[in-house]
Amino acid sequence: MAGAKPKGPIALIRPILLLAVLGVVAFFIWRNATRREDYSGGDIITTGTIEGVNIELSFKVPGRLASVDVTEGADVAPGQLVASLDPKDFDIAVRMARAALESARAALAETRANGDRAARDLERQLMLMKKDATTQQQVDDARSAVQVNSAQREARVAQIHQAEVALSQAELQRSYTELQAPVGALVSEKIHEPGEMVGVGTPVVTLAEVDTMKVRAAVDETRVGAVRPGDSARVRVYTFDRRWFDGRVSDIRPSGDFATRKDWGAQRRDIRTFTVTVRVPNPDHLLKDGMTAEVTILARPPAGSPAGAAR
Repeated sequence: MAGAKPKGPIALIRPILLLAVLGVVAFFIWRNATRREDYSGGDIITTGTIEGVNIELSFKVPGRLASVDVTEGADVAPGQLVASLDPKDFDIAVRMARAALESARAALAETRANGDRAARDLERQLMLMKKDATTQQQVDDARSAVQVNSAQREARVAQIHQAEVALSQAELQRSYTELQAPVGALVSEKIHEPGEMVGVGTPVVTLAEVDTMKVRAAVDETRVGAVRPGDSARVRVYTFDRRWFDGRVSDIRPSGDFATRKDWGAQRRDIRTFTVTVRVPNPDHLLKDGMTAEVTILARPPAGSPAGAAR
């Protein structure tokens, strides 16, 4: 055997390469078998978009715009007049309803006066009956007059109530010709101008409530189950990179949006996202509509989940 050739470097490397390949294959097999896509605890970090809370103001009655009392970009206070309709037709309706009420009250007063006379006549007929100075028919007629008057008074009272309701309704309709800001906000758009006809529910002015902003963030379905309304959240924007704004999760959209990524190995369906809304106080008006935000949600995993049990 003295003539056997020694093994070259290639022959020595082959087993090492084979072991390395087997090791890599074994690693991927192990990772595939143990890989988890579900939430495993910790804060949820994602990105979102700052949005103002927009309020579209519209009238509850139709009419012609008499004035729009604000300008775009202006601040309005709660209760401030924003726009008004021409009130002429509504003023006429109020006057007619008020006149109907006064007429009903006058009719009741007259009926009561007639009732007093009918009561006195009945009393007189009863006294005459004791002296045999009248007939039973006259007594019965007097008693019937009192009963008729009583029914008339009840009808008059009902008419007054109806007239009062009609007047209240007319005054309420008249009040709807003035459009007021429900909250302090910023006028973002004037949609209609004076002189235009607007219908019920037609937006006239849009307000942006800037004291509180919404952040709509995308959370994929592997983690959204750990998010609950009321969870604390922190928001950071590029303009103020070192400042965090505190907020809370207000709602979670019940249906998923587009798929953001495929499941590893394509063994399950694509992983979709759900929109989570965070409301953030904005007293200094630093957050602006349209800003991109980094969102950190301090999630509370469901009870019974591995992450929840760990807590």
